[in-house]
Amino acid sequence: MALLSSLFISLLAIGGVQGNKGHDGSAKPNIVFLMTDDQDRLLGSMDYMPVLQKEMVAKGTQFTQHYTTTAQCCPSRVSLLRGQAAHNTNVTNVMSPGGNYDKFVVAGHNDDYLPMWLKKAGYNVEYIGKFLNGHNILNYNPGPKGWDHVDNLIEPYTLAVNNVVMSANGDTPISYPGFHQTDVVRAKAQEEPFFLTLTPTSPHTDTSVGDTVPCQRHMNLFTNVTAPRSPNYNPSDEIQKTAGGYIGTLPLLEGRNISFTDHHQRSRLQSLIGIDEMLEDILSLLEKKGVLENTYVVFTSDNGYHLGSHRMLAGKTTSYAEDTNLPLVVRGPGVSSGISSSLPGTHLDLAMTFLDIAGLPKNEYPPFLDGRSLLPQWHKPTMEYPGQGQGNAQEVMNVEYWGGHRFDTLDAQIYPNNSYKSLRIVGEEFAFLYNHWCYTNEQELYNTVDDPYEIHNLLHNPEAQVLRLADRLNAMLLVTKSCAEDTCRDPWKVLLAEMKQSCGMKDKITTLKQAMNPKYDDFFSSLPKVNIQRCLDFQDAKNEAPFLPAESEQLGRAYRLPTDTFAHTLILKALVEPNEEPQGTLEQRHATLEDIMSKARELTADELKPGQPSTPRLI
Repeated sequence: MALLSSLFISLLAIGGVQGNKGHDGSAKPNIVFLMTDDQDRLLGSMDYMPVLQKEMVAKGTQFTQHYTTTAQCCPSRVSLLRGQAAHNTNVTNVMSPGGNYDKFVVAGHNDDYLPMWLKKAGYNVEYIGKFLNGHNILNYNPGPKGWDHVDNLIEPYTLAVNNVVMSANGDTPISYPGFHQTDVVRAKAQEEPFFLTLTPTSPHTDTSVGDTVPCQRHMNLFTNVTAPRSPNYNPSDEIQKTAGGYIGTLPLLEGRNISFTDHHQRSRLQSLIGIDEMLEDILSLLEKKGVLENTYVVFTSDNGYHLGSHRMLAGKTTSYAEDTNLPLVVRGPGVSSGISSSLPGTHLDLAMTFLDIAGLPKNEYPPFLDGRSLLPQWHKPTMEYPGQGQGNAQEVMNVEYWGGHRFDTLDAQIYPNNSYKSLRIVGEEFAFLYNHWCYTNEQELYNTVDDPYEIHNLLHNPEAQVLRLADRLNAMLLVTKSCAEDTCRDPWKVLLAEMKQSCGMKDKITTLKQAMNPKYDDFFSSLPKVNIQRCLDFQDAKNEAPFLPAESEQLGRAYRLPTDTFAHTLILKALVEPNEEPQGTLEQRHATLEDIMSKARELTADELKPGQPSTPRLI
């Protein structure tokens, strides 16, 4: 068993925080939040994780309609930690000017986010692993605020799994030679905080080599596995040309690119076995300490991933389901076992869900939360609600992105025109993806009930009924692309208010099915069209006008500091030498923190200098 931090020795003794009681007098539940990096749901990665299947899926509930609202690491993580859409945090990319750790700090988010709110509820909070892109050897001190203990991977080593450098509580970064990153994070997780977030970087690509690097002990697994050949894998010219934006122009994958998707699928699956081992150790420790039954264990990823889908080689950032539909498995008090639920949710909802678990009074919630608590559906995964399956407010999801798209290979081409606004409806009867691209303002519309692989664009030679539907989806996107708080939770209310003001109609519309009534055709067709004038890698309100309602043009400014002129372009070179051989051997499977610390050392002053970049940085 690894060493324990002094902060949580008392927690190990009493199984929680003294004095923290729920409404019924019982101890408040622990929360363990394990978030991987770039893990897919739709490429089948979860099927290759035996511990996840046996201890989480079989003993908890899997939610198949859980999404990120921005399919990239940094903006997705900030949205999760703040409970706000990226258009309200204004952290819209992994790099300047769209975003990174420095922008998170400059915007004031570092002074008001999830750990502070949980501490108000009496929780001790700890964070181990990757925090945000741009947290590096020059800005590690002070570290992220609010945590009782924070131990973060530091750039330019964050994704270099065989060159692990971390900074604890803003202290001088420490190198951990001779070990794989997964084993270092696993050993550091052998503690029992009341709220623990673990964020290893697997199966993210190691940007120094252009591939995912698993632990050595797992490198010979899954040798016959290939990337799934689903209907949207490397589609024909006839299908591809109907897609919008630059996607429709992507060339057919051939030869080494097809081989790369197969190889990359194998290396990603191999790397996830290390995460599976981490999960096994966490659950074992919780059970040994007698607190597993009073602990919510939540497993997810920051965003999804594509491999050959729509001819896209490898990566994320698009609105398609491979990039946005995420793993979410929950085990804990009151959570049913062995259930697969299609009830919808997003990462925007997790902050409010954790506050609900913590029992923080609603009047102490921050006023700017855009999500809703998922705890009711975690407890009742087969629950029903009004308008279910027909595109009601709960089933409406905004998806957005600013910036280019670069595939996860060292020599990949960059596609700069990748900014878009999207709307996803996830009802079982009414389910659509409506995508609006920058500059050309091309649109895509997929009926994801009949076309789950999103390859038949209904707006390519559309019929009249499709255009009527597109008017409704445009109206909804006009609201969700700049929504805040209640308007994110129920965008239909905004459209009803506009309908009453412009048409004098007082009808009550709560679902897309109701909105398809022909008597509303004139209203929906009269609304302005969503517009993105230029393909920018940051948010500019003027570039994204018009807005509905007009005041939503503020885009969260009431709750953040000005960051519109933010710029930070530093790229760092790793000056610490990596391990000569791949680490994560079989002998290191149960390495303790004591083992790892025996080789650890602080970085020298010279190693804390920027250096010169040696290769372009992947996103």
